[in-house]
Amino acid sequence: MTLGRLVALVGQNVSRSKKNFFMSAIGIVVGISTFVFFIGLSEGIKDVVLGRIFLVDQVEVVQKKLDTGFMQLGGGRILDDAAAADLASIPGVKSVSPKMKFAFPTRGYGGENLFGKTIWAEIIADGIEPALVEGELDKPGEFADFDAEIACAADGSGCPDGRSCQAGQCIKQACTYDEKTWLTSCPGLSYCAEDTGACEMPIPALASNQLLELYNGSLATALSNSKTRMPKLSKSAVLGFQLNLTLGKSFLGRADKARPLTRRVRLVGFSDKAISVGITIPIAYVQRFNDRFGGAEAASTYHSIVLRVADQTEVPAIVAQVRQRGFELADSTENAERAADIIKTVQSVFALVSAIIVGIAAINISQMFFMLILQRRREIGLLRALGASRWDVRLLFLGEAAFIGLFGGAAGIGAGVGAARLADYVAARLPDFPFKPESFFAFPTWVWLAALGGSIFFCLFGAFFPANAAARQEPAAALTQ
Repeated sequence: MTLGRLVALVGQNVSRSKKNFFMSAIGIVVGISTFVFFIGLSEGIKDVVLGRIFLVDQVEVVQKKLDTGFMQLGGGRILDDAAAADLASIPGVKSVSPKMKFAFPTRGYGGENLFGKTIWAEIIADGIEPALVEGELDKPGEFADFDAEIACAADGSGCPDGRSCQAGQCIKQACTYDEKTWLTSCPGLSYCAEDTGACEMPIPALASNQLLELYNGSLATALSNSKTRMPKLSKSAVLGFQLNLTLGKSFLGRADKARPLTRRVRLVGFSDKAISVGITIPIAYVQRFNDRFGGAEAASTYHSIVLRVADQTEVPAIVAQVRQRGFELADSTENAERAADIIKTVQSVFALVSAIIVGIAAINISQMFFMLILQRRREIGLLRALGASRWDVRLLFLGEAAFIGLFGGAAGIGAGVGAARLADYVAARLPDFPFKPESFFAFPTWVWLAALGGSIFFCLFGAFFPANAAARQEPAAALTQ
């Protein structure tokens, strides 16, 4: 039997028994829609949890602590350049990026343009290599070390604001500090720093996406009162925001090694690699400040090192190597591992429930085909008498089952996606909360393939034994009964 004739016969039989085929497909539709809905939900949650709250494409390494039961003390290997080189040699590690926190007290003040009043706060900050976030920023050149030694071209170009080219080197321009004229005494974004008497570029800073989510979802409401209402902020509204820092002095104390400095920071972007609560600046700034207020050891010791992973499946082996080398994982990495395990478990449960529903539907399909064989016994005998082989009869019934699987799978996918869109519509009307996504669902290509493939497979499985029973019937016996 040719493929064209087989398709034609399948179409005729389906059109003759529309009611039976439709009732058989209901179970498939329910099972596949359940699979699509819950797997899409778990994939969406995974994108938020593992893509925004935790990062699973990197491993953050910290110094091993000695737990005495009362407190944790240092005692493991120090995170320095030698440790970074050792970690970089681990198979599967694509790159290493050290992080360094401020080792001295700092406070910040500002925010008149955003909040209508000056806000003072303790500042937590760390530093990272600009290359780590280069691909995430619209203007990566803004996140750079503007205090570094910068060479300029022979024509005098290539210097940032506040510097002029002298003998091939960018030199900071001198200025006179005056509260009334500082805005115009230095060009562009630069400002006149009182302690240096020179035009300084604001220190570029990044904020975490989580920080903005937490502020809009919780802090804006908590900090509002009957007189002052804190505004909700968008990324575009806060980009370019500037904050004054008092380095070496805060509400909790001050550094003894050197006099405090006042510097200005400017928000240039958002990144998931930025510190969760605080600001992240180029690490060269942190090293210089730590050296000034804490000494050489503070300037050469990292608080963590981020290992970028080439393949997520290699994370367990990399984690084992990290621990063998005498280091620990940061809490964020361990939490990411736990979250990934939980999500995998939830996905497995959802897939099992969907498979049970579709399996029950396959049993129903098997029963339906056994009934069809009894009803179409003479038709089967006539086909055999006209030259149809047992394989042709078998293919006919399996083709009808495949049609049910294709129809039920497509309808189930449509129903699952429709339910997901309805859930998103309802969720969009809920109050904002931290990390609230635009959609709670994600549908990778493999979901569609798994849904259609699973639907067809279960239908073929359900029809396999009835198809074999039909193929074994003898033409003479079928025509005489």
